[in-house]
Amino acid sequence: MYKFEKQDYGLKLNISGDLTEQEISGMTVELKSLVGSISQPFSIIVDAREVMTLDQSVFHLLAECQRILKDAGRQSAAIVINSPVLKNQGQRITLETGSTEAVRFIYSDKTEDWERVAMDWILNGIEPDPQLAISK
Repeated sequence: MYKFEKQDYGLKLNISGDLTEQEISGMTVELKSLVGSISQPFSIIVDAREVMTLDQSVFHLLAECQRILKDAGRQSAAIVINSPVLKNQGQRITLETGSTEAVRFIYSDKTEDWERVAMDWILNGIEPDPQLAISK
């Protein structure tokens, strides 16, 4: 399941469950229409706390979402996770799309105020504590 929310800073994306190719294809279409209506540059917070792993068949679709965001003027992204596997998968996608400088992963279970940390990154460029991005 996914849900986009427009915010003052850009977008918030809530994703959960097992994301299918069909679902992410729909998300990609919606994303393309949303980015045109957002003031540039913008940032995004992805709340992926309820996603543990991704099927490899959706990687190319998620990479396409990253490219859409990057091409539309995304300046930074915070991806909130609970799974080291998801972090590794996300890093693979950000490497493939050349987005590593703009994206930070934040473990919600290790970060007391993960929402503030995410906002500090996307609004002020304050780096999250790197120790909080290392798996247990």
